[in-house]
Amino acid sequence: MTFFLALGIQAQNIEENLFNAGYENVHLKAGKDTIKVFFEHREFRNPFHSMEYAALLLADEDFDGKILVYIPLYHNTPIGSYIGGDFDFKTLSDEDLTFYKAENHPFNDYRFHLRLNPDIAARFGYFEHPFETKINLILDTRIYLARGLSLQTGIIVPIENSLDNQDKSLRLAPTMLHYLMQPLSGHFIGLSAGSFYSDRYGLDVQYRYAPPDSPWSFGLESGLTGYHWQNAGKFYTSDLNDLYAIADVEYRLTFDDLSIRLSAGQFLFEDVGARADLIKQYGVVDIGLYASLTEIGTTMGFQFAFSLFPGKILRGKKLEIRTIEEFRWEYSYNNEEPVARKYRLGMPRLADMLRQYNSDFGN
Repeated sequence: MTFFLALGIQAQNIEENLFNAGYENVHLKAGKDTIKVFFEHREFRNPFHSMEYAALLLADEDFDGKILVYIPLYHNTPIGSYIGGDFDFKTLSDEDLTFYKAENHPFNDYRFHLRLNPDIAARFGYFEHPFETKINLILDTRIYLARGLSLQTGIIVPIENSLDNQDKSLRLAPTMLHYLMQPLSGHFIGLSAGSFYSDRYGLDVQYRYAPPDSPWSFGLESGLTGYHWQNAGKFYTSDLNDLYAIADVEYRLTFDDLSIRLSAGQFLFEDVGARADLIKQYGVVDIGLYASLTEIGTTMGFQFAFSLFPGKILRGKKLEIRTIEEFRWEYSYNNEEPVARKYRLGMPRLADMLRQYNSDFGN
């Protein structure tokens, strides 16, 4: 039969079918021997699951012997090419980037997402109050303004608080502008400005060299932040005077999806020291152990990150309501002193995000 991309009719149908299945910013590009599928699927924490799902949806299509190549996007930014079957990684060509730049229209290519995100803090060990908790439900969204540029904002709905004296009135969720780019293959930069978790606000800069086909990655993180506090209808802030600056190296072992990460520098509250992480990936779940030694003290603990069930709650052409794609929680046995303390952004840090795109993980 006449190959469907020559007419464009079936290509349009495939893009629509993928969009109806939750994919966004879907574009098909035909080459001599390949069909390249650009897409973003924000429910999948692990991009290989989104590629496997796309392969199932496209299994009955006749591609006239051409090879499928998947180009997953993250926050409207292409990460790399993964050749169908074994998902072998290949860097993006200038031609691919030019095509995507011409086809990318953020306001038309994305739905409005409303995310349900539980925010949980806990402290253990006091005799009179052995289990103190603070539980909020965050309703937020991310709006794409341009290629790589997005605005995240929302509201916090307090549910329980036996941890501090903050009241239970509605308040603004972490709100920031974020810009993600890959100026050179394997080199990623993330810039954020606004309010973050841990009651911080200010500027955050990240750089990471993390080729998805290499076991090594290196990164720098820095932030200049201050303290902000919303309570009883009032808003308090401190000066932007707390410098956070960390360098790290991470190595992915050749077995069991294990990664070792060593980081050192100045953490929050001018706390200088080092931290070691051992991270194990189980599909959509990351589980990690860590230990820190700084000027303030020492601590050990664990962390985990996973996608919340059920994912999609309601999906239409312009609106999707869902649970958050990454819920992250960390516990430290030293809960009194802020040892090696960091703050979370409204999105995963580059190290945690790019770890999911390593080609060894997909195989």
